[in-house]
Amino acid sequence: MKVGDIHTEELVVEKAREMLIKYGVKGWNMNDLARESNMSKRTLYKIIGSKEDLLFKILLNNMKNEITRLKKYLQSDKSFPELLNNLSQQITDGFDDFILSNIKAIRIEYPKIKEREEKFIADQGQFITLFFQKGKDEGCIREDLDVGALVIIVKSLIEYQMITCNNKTDFKTEMGRVLSTFFTCILK
Repeated sequence: MKVGDIHTEELVVEKAREMLIKYGVKGWNMNDLARESNMSKRTLYKIIGSKEDLLFKILLNNMKNEITRLKKYLQSDKSFPELLNNLSQQITDGFDDFILSNIKAIRIEYPKIKEREEKFIADQGQFITLFFQKGKDEGCIREDLDVGALVIIVKSLIEYQMITCNNKTDFKTEMGRVLSTFFTCILK
């Protein structure tokens, strides 16, 4: 296996993801991952760096996929009220049990991951601000509401539900209910 080979790196990331699902954050180490990936520990470290780097890469891949999916949805030809009405469903569909069951442990064990995650979301999250601004410009959102505050509220609601819900079913139910209520309240 060659260092720098994308296929090898993807294999390691997938094996790590499987181990996270099966054992959680603390139930495995790099020796276990090297064995599962059929490579030496030294080669593994050359490919992915540290366990923290690997965990962030897994979260980053998930965030990139989710942002791409949400951008595509929000740029569709549907009316703003229709897009907003279905946005809670779109948001909840992007989370899986892997993220929900491991995010608390990852953030406690590796606090720098949360910082890197927040920076990535801040850099990539402008699309949601533009979406709410579009709704305000079209007269669909109440005029007395600040678009920046709406974005902060949505992020806070998602963050809270990610921390309090341990599985996708609970997250989908609670987050769907909370976001639907919030989105209904901001419409004219």
